[in-house]
Amino acid sequence: MAEHQPLLGKIALVTGASRGIGKGIALDFADAGADVVVTARTVADLEQTAKEIEAKGRRALVARMDAYDYESVEASIDAAVGHFGGLDILVNNAGGSRNVEGGWLGFMDVDVKTLDEVFRLHVSSPYVAAQRAAEVMIDQGRGGSIINISSALGFYPSPRVQNYSAAKVALNELTKLWAVDLGPYGIRVNAIGPGITRSATTEKLFATPEAEEAASQLVPLRRLGEPTDMAQCAIFLGSDAGAWVSGATIMISGGQRF
Repeated sequence: MAEHQPLLGKIALVTGASRGIGKGIALDFADAGADVVVTARTVADLEQTAKEIEAKGRRALVARMDAYDYESVEASIDAAVGHFGGLDILVNNAGGSRNVEGGWLGFMDVDVKTLDEVFRLHVSSPYVAAQRAAEVMIDQGRGGSIINISSALGFYPSPRVQNYSAAKVALNELTKLWAVDLGPYGIRVNAIGPGITRSATTEKLFATPEAEEAASQLVPLRRLGEPTDMAQCAIFLGSDAGAWVSGATIMISGGQRF
C-alpha cells in the first residue's frame, strides 16, 4: 500500500488549489493517500476540488485564503491543524505572473507599487505560510515537508517579466535558507520550477490549437507540462522517497531552457 500511496496518513495543505497546478497537486496527493486542505479565494472552485478529493476516499477541508492577507494565510494553517490535528506537508502554490496587473511587463513599464505587490504574492506570502507551518511541524516533533512552487523563470529570468522572475529567484534562494534553518527539526524545504504548464493562464495565452502547437515546439519533449507532472514531483518531495532531499529547486520544463 505504501508503494502506491506514499503519502498515506499525511495531512497536506495546498494553496491556490482551485485550479491549475494547485488543483492537480491536491488531487494527486489524495490519490497518494493524503488528506488535503485546499485554499484559494474562490470558495466555489475549492468546493469542487474538495468533492473530487473526497470521491477518491480521502478527507478534504476548504479554507478560503487571500494570499495578499497575511492573517488569512496564517488562519488557513491554523484551520488545517484545528480540523485534522496536524500538518505534514505545505505546498506554497498560490500566485501567477498575470495575477498582478502589470506583472508581465519590463523594467521601465512597472512602478515600484507593482513590484511590491508581486513580491508580496510570490515571496512574502509563502514566507508567512512556511513560518507558521514550520511552527506547527516543530511542535509536532515528526518533521515535515515544505514545497514552494517557483518557476523556470527563477532559473532563467526574463527581461520581459523582470519583477516576476526576480520574485521567483528570491523564492528559490529562500528555499535553500529555510532548509538550513529547519533541517535540524527534520523539516525538508524544496521548490519546483515549472516550465510552460497547462493552466487557465496558458489556455488564454494559447487559445488556438495552432498557438499551443507552436509553444509545444519550443519544448524538447514537444508538449506543454500538465499539472500532474508537477504533482508527481511534489509527491516525491513530500514522501519518504525524498527523505534526504532538502534545499533543492527542481526545474520541470520538458527540457526547455528559457
